[in-house]
Amino acid sequence: MVPALLMTATIAGSLIAWQTGWRINLTESEPLGIYHLVPVHGEVERGALVEFCPPPSVTPTAFPFYMRGVCPGGGMPMFKRVVGVPGDRVHVDMIGVSINGRKLPFSQQMPGSIKFPWVHLPHQLGDFVLGRNEYWIYGNGARPELAVQSFDSRYWGSINAMFSHFKVAE
Repeated sequence: MVPALLMTATIAGSLIAWQTGWRINLTESEPLGIYHLVPVHGEVERGALVEFCPPPSVTPTAFPFYMRGVCPGGGMPMFKRVVGVPGDRVHVDMIGVSINGRKLPFSQQMPGSIKFPWVHLPHQLGDFVLGRNEYWIYGNGARPELAVQSFDSRYWGSINAMFSHFKVAE
């Protein structure tokens, strides 16, 4: 009886925490920890950690390392850092990403997934100016050298905050 009550209380507590914006990050995309997310009102600052849905073309079927969830493409919301904000100039090539002329560390693009070598990653290449509500998202990594493995804007482009379930961590 006690284990069943304990399990019920744990599940109920987890659902309440999720509904009120609390998240535990256990991925290597960003520092491990507990974060409180709130809806975005206005501009998001460079450096903010955000939860968002990637474009609908990013699906767990196409990218098996991407877990299933509630986003339009059928995957889970992601948790990463905003490194480019509206008006910023972004340059992307295979050796890295620069925002307003400043190269992001460990931002080279990978040809494929380390864990799923048969998966070909799409690449963004060229120069972009971020428009209104557009943000460049980058996974800093729990440790800096893990950033190279992050699945982020290098592979699908900017994120429009108006259409991507954008929430910011406090």
